[in-house]
Amino acid sequence: MKETSNKYLIAAILLALAFHGSSIFFTLETTYDALIHLFFADHYANSWFEPWNYEWYTGFTVQSYPPLVHQSIGLLSMIGGLKFGMFSVALIAIVLFVTGTYRFSLMMTANKTVAGYACVLAVFSSSFVETLHIFGQLPSIVGVSVLMHALPEIYLWLKTGKKWYLATSLSLIAVTVTSHHVTPIFGMVFFIFPLIGMVIMDVSREQVNTMKEVTFKLFLNSFFKLFKRIVSFGMLSLVLIIGCIFPYWLNSKANPITQVPIPHGSRDNFLEITSSGLVFFLIPWGILLVLLPYIFYRYYSKRYLFFGLSVTICTILGTGGTTPIPLKILGETAFNILTLDRFTLWASILSIPLMGEFAYRFVEGDLKELIQSKFGAVYHRIIGGILAGLMVFMVVFTMSLNYFRPSQPQKIKMLPIVNFLNQDDHDKWRFLTLGFGDQMAWLSAQTNAMTIIFIF
Repeated sequence: MKETSNKYLIAAILLALAFHGSSIFFTLETTYDALIHLFFADHYANSWFEPWNYEWYTGFTVQSYPPLVHQSIGLLSMIGGLKFGMFSVALIAIVLFVTGTYRFSLMMTANKTVAGYACVLAVFSSSFVETLHIFGQLPSIVGVSVLMHALPEIYLWLKTGKKWYLATSLSLIAVTVTSHHVTPIFGMVFFIFPLIGMVIMDVSREQVNTMKEVTFKLFLNSFFKLFKRIVSFGMLSLVLIIGCIFPYWLNSKANPITQVPIPHGSRDNFLEITSSGLVFFLIPWGILLVLLPYIFYRYYSKRYLFFGLSVTICTILGTGGTTPIPLKILGETAFNILTLDRFTLWASILSIPLMGEFAYRFVEGDLKELIQSKFGAVYHRIIGGILAGLMVFMVVFTMSLNYFRPSQPQKIKMLPIVNFLNQDDHDKWRFLTLGFGDQMAWLSAQTNAMTIIFIF
């Protein structure tokens, strides 16, 4: 039978490009991090093989951050400038997120329609909207999107043992680690380890009639059966992760983080500082908070058990300093270095396949029939309208957050400042920016003058 394209996936890509692809031109430059990544990209565009950048403070090594996204922006800047490169990479990241969500959801549910629903809903995920349009974390988006593409390849390698899938999975892991170092390191724990557990469950299930018949003994036997594949993937991944960003590891060993921890709202007590709770917990979860009972119910079924544990741990760590649990799990050093909103982001992404499953069952499946038979079609439509309204509200609210609570100062006219710094040998003197926010990075990218400020 001829395989047809998934209409939901195509619709999701078009929606994502239309919605996010148009709005990034109004939001990306005002985000927390985008201009910082632009500055790193400028370094690679001008001196690809030079490890040191001398423009900030007394100089620092660009090896302190994985290079792929910065280098991609730098390469594309040769066509149309730095901002062209940044927006192009952002568009690529948007498409990767949608297609990655589809592949991840298809692997989890084995249903193309459910996966289609999931990727359409992912376009309007408030966690993705916030990460892109408020935080501007392009490396994080690219990293987690490519990781979602890698998960089905890892699944197929462990399940079938075909070396082609081992090669594709390792290739995608390499792209992930060179995009964002934290994603594969923690991704091993929260994405890949649960995946391994699910593969073992699936192999065990094939030996009996139902999932209920899978026992711990059978699970253990399947584990030993797949042990060589698991170990080979783990060892090769470890070598690949260290090898791909070896300069980063070397720099981290030579220059360990000893600074005073920089305060971050994701470590606050959300009950005491409600603004941090809004930005780092309520907005990333969004509509998924309403669906959490369903998500946990489904994820704690036997097949998904390990993903259930993963979502639970990510959810707890994402509560920051609201409880003492994240501090005890991570330890004081990791707790004070990491920004804990990343765990909420990962928990929300792990929940997207089941959000798609719920939507499918609610719109055209058994949940629709159940609700209509018990309460009537009117109540089914009302519930659907409320859920859709909540999702639209969260997207609009998140997109407009910077308007009533700006994260950066008003846009500064750079041309007169750039002209001043670039004439009469002014670039031989260090300058100080006050009130620029992250726009200091855009200014630094346009001049050879050095500043005494270093933010990273």
